[in-house]
Amino acid sequence: MSKSVLCIGATLVDELYFCEETIVPNSSNPAQKVSSIGGVISNIVQHLALLDVEVSLITALGSDSDAAYITDSFQRMGIALNDSIIVADSTGKYVSILNPDGSLNVAVCQDISYKYITVPFLESKAAVLIQFDMLLIDTNLAPDTIQWLIHFAKAHSKILIIEPVSVPKASKLASLDLDGVYMITPNEEELLVLNTLTAGEEEHIKTLHQRGVAKVWLRKGAQGSVIYEGHHTTSLAVPSIQILDSTGAGDAALAGWVFGYVEQEEELVCLQLGHALAFEILQLKGSVDFTISKEKLYKIKNTYYHD
Repeated sequence: MSKSVLCIGATLVDELYFCEETIVPNSSNPAQKVSSIGGVISNIVQHLALLDVEVSLITALGSDSDAAYITDSFQRMGIALNDSIIVADSTGKYVSILNPDGSLNVAVCQDISYKYITVPFLESKAAVLIQFDMLLIDTNLAPDTIQWLIHFAKAHSKILIIEPVSVPKASKLASLDLDGVYMITPNEEELLVLNTLTAGEEEHIKTLHQRGVAKVWLRKGAQGSVIYEGHHTTSLAVPSIQILDSTGAGDAALAGWVFGYVEQEEELVCLQLGHALAFEILQLKGSVDFTISKEKLYKIKNTYYHD
């Protein structure tokens, strides 16, 4: 039976500025601009829709041309926005400055989801939430909203995955009750702020398990990634590839993993699918590969991982 996924979080317009030369601080730098729909959750939703996963989205949009652009694009992709909230505000925006090698130099984000996706709003949508097998949320939401969703998932036996987004936003989770979280997906920097303690990597992961998180998927960049589940670990290395743009690679990895999970693949294959989609994004300008399909993703996976 196919599993349904409900994603909850920020939807933004991404503006990426690719600098043509080494960035000179405190000065104007020549760059090329690429615009697209973004935000962690929306990047994931778009990839899941392209991979034919049954997915819906709850997000907050303004009453402006950016919101009209997003709504039209998502409707054409078959992404349901029926339960999202439209407000008299500006739609969120993410602006990033990238080095000539595609790595991120700095980014800023203006988001409205924390303000409008509130506990009362989600309580009014409880009958919708309960219909889905998996809830996937980001930390753009307010802490009390995240906490409500964790308790809701536990009470209704839902699979809940949290994407930490960034170091400042991941720190919201340090003081929350995480009992009921199926998986959390930090990178090495985000991991260190998920708990209040000052400790090393292993102690942070152990503490997250003690706090109720079933799986911790630690992303380690060029060193690959590891999924920790109790005393069991699943590790996967990454090949050396040419990076054009790092934006959205982590989001793609999670989308690939969720796709594998929905397809009832074993953990290692889910991880391989996640890595494969991330590799594809790292070699493109933008956060979404609009040519991706089930067949193409498995082909990419088999190119990098033969077992």
